[in-house]
Amino acid sequence: MKVVRDSKFRHVFGEVGKQKYEDLRLSSKATESTGIRGNSKFVCFAWDAGGGGALAVLPSTKYGRMPRDLPLITGHTGPVLDFEFSPFDESLLVSASEDLTMKLWRLPDEGLKQHMKEPLAVLEGHGKKVLFSHFNPSADGILASCSFDFTTRIWNVGELDEAFSIQMPEQVNHIKWNYSGSLIATTCKDKKLRVIDPRTNAFVAEVKVHEGVKPSKVEWLGGPAATDDGYRFVTTGFTSQAERQIGVWDMRKLEDSEPMNMLMLDQGTGALYPFFDHGAQMLYVAGKGDANVRYFEADAADPYLHFISDFRTTVPQKGVCFLPKRCVDVHKHEIIRGLKLEASAVQPISFRVPRKSDAFQEDLFPDAPSGVASMGPDEWIGGADCREPPLRSMEPGAAAVAGPAKKQAVGVVSVKELRAQLAEANARNDALQKENELLKAELAQLKG
Repeated sequence: MKVVRDSKFRHVFGEVGKQKYEDLRLSSKATESTGIRGNSKFVCFAWDAGGGGALAVLPSTKYGRMPRDLPLITGHTGPVLDFEFSPFDESLLVSASEDLTMKLWRLPDEGLKQHMKEPLAVLEGHGKKVLFSHFNPSADGILASCSFDFTTRIWNVGELDEAFSIQMPEQVNHIKWNYSGSLIATTCKDKKLRVIDPRTNAFVAEVKVHEGVKPSKVEWLGGPAATDDGYRFVTTGFTSQAERQIGVWDMRKLEDSEPMNMLMLDQGTGALYPFFDHGAQMLYVAGKGDANVRYFEADAADPYLHFISDFRTTVPQKGVCFLPKRCVDVHKHEIIRGLKLEASAVQPISFRVPRKSDAFQEDLFPDAPSGVASMGPDEWIGGADCREPPLRSMEPGAAAVAGPAKKQAVGVVSVKELRAQLAEANARNDALQKENELLKAELAQLKG
């Protein structure tokens, strides 16, 4: 693997945080999800609970040993297979389960104080267990899901309604929106990657990516600083001899089914999960069961990926996720922050560039997604051109970014609120009926 010797990221190093979340009873259910999610407010992971799926959601600042009676999300009747926070609302969580449903949860700002059984809303429609749930990174209130019923569905969260449904030829192993939220890449059990335009119900690209039978994963490249217009992606998978690989592809050049580059890694057994930092153009790759995270720098020229180094520990990981870029500490020259799921703990990890100056380093921190949607759900569903996520300066004290027009804002009414509204409407209806009967009686007396 080629080392990028002239890169500002050549000396990037990873280190574990001084504090972590401990004494956790993690679920032993095997899934194709990363197994952990986080943002600036919360950390979420599947909890070991009998009789159904449970999720633990911790405030991100609540380090240390967790109590045995930790408050949980317990609304599913089957194991939870995937979950994700909204990129535009850090208190909104979606979960996908074997009970055929996806459920939306509104988390209190201070965290859970008691078990949460009543979801904000339920999305139903899949005929078999739901494998993945994935929010659109650009359009507010747009959610993609994949199921064992061989469909990929797009949901309008605000209307609690299915907007599009795509019939898949094979079971999906991974799903990922592109940077602008216009296309979805899926890797499937038949060893093929398919790029979907969900709004036209069409497969716009298809290629066999890896020969091995174990699941492949996908991540889009591109971003605001890239020159390839977001057509490139990377896949991770296995050879027929079970050697792990990373492939670089361009969806415009798939006629000969050959990758732009294919990197051979090792003989590991766990699936590799790629994560791309679109601002810094850095790719992080973490394998389940591994004790390291490899990182690369993407480039528009051959060989397209340059290996930099890897962060190693002595403790294997059950999963790794990375937080939104706005969560990093720029004063410490932290370029990305991750969460490492271990056997009974969650360990924060930080990737930094060593520099002596305490001043803001503009070259290390290009503008990053602001956490504000670029368009609303109606606009996206209506076929409007997708816009990349609005960016904000990473410099401390920079002005916030305005969101989409209020008429496009997504609002979800919870089941509890609907029941309360229904009860109020029924009570009002009963009162009006009684008043009507009294008026009729008075009228009859006057006529008599």
